Amino acid sequence: MPSGTRPQSPVRPPGRPRLYEPDAERTRILTSALEVLQRSGGQEATVADILEQSGLSTRAFYRHFDTKEDVIRALYRRDAESFGSHLCRRVAAASPEEGLEVWVNETLGLAYDRRRAERVSALSSPMVERVIAASEEQRLGVALLVEPLHAVLVAGLADGYFPAARPDVDVLTIGAMVWEAVAWARTGTVTLSRRQAVDQILRFTLPALRGSRSEAS
Repeated sequence: MPSGTRPQSPVRPPGRPRLYEPDAERTRILTSALEVLQRSGGQEATVADILEQSGLSTRAFYRHFDTKEDVIRALYRRDAESFGSHLCRRVAAASPEEGLEVWVNETLGLAYDRRRAERVSALSSPMVERVIAASEEQRLGVALLVEPLHAVLVAGLADGYFPAARPDVDVLTIGAMVWEAVAWARTGTVTLSRRQAVDQILRFTLPALRGSRSEAS
């Protein structure tokens, strides 16, 4: 560089500069989408709504997503993976019998825990269900929820806690009972405390899983 020549500043690309790193930007979009859904009661959410909530530009949105449906699917996947990991950690730290109660209690928390219930309400709205229907995200959500329960039943059968267990069938039966109790709590159809709901489900499941020696054989 000739002496006395000042170094040139790098040329900035056109448009508004990024306010956040890419991962933080994407997370902000997802979080804002959930907030929009919660505020609107799960009704239609537009890209404009999400951007207004996030304070980001249109360009920032399209750096990460092509459509609002892509945002909904990514949001659903993120929540499913987060709750699935939480279930796995809680169940893995318990014996099979304790693990069953943990799984039932934590899953009922989707209706009884206020913050979780608000998320479930937003992510089970007609709009979201339309977007994720028959999608990979929906299949993943179901799998991540039932896999810890299936693992508990398999371990209980192997260790003798649940000698009459039939894991592949029982996981569906227990899951149906728990989801019915979740529906009761969300709609007020049956008034039970969370503890009462757990006890009611275990009252049926534990004797069936323990069975008798003749049944097990």
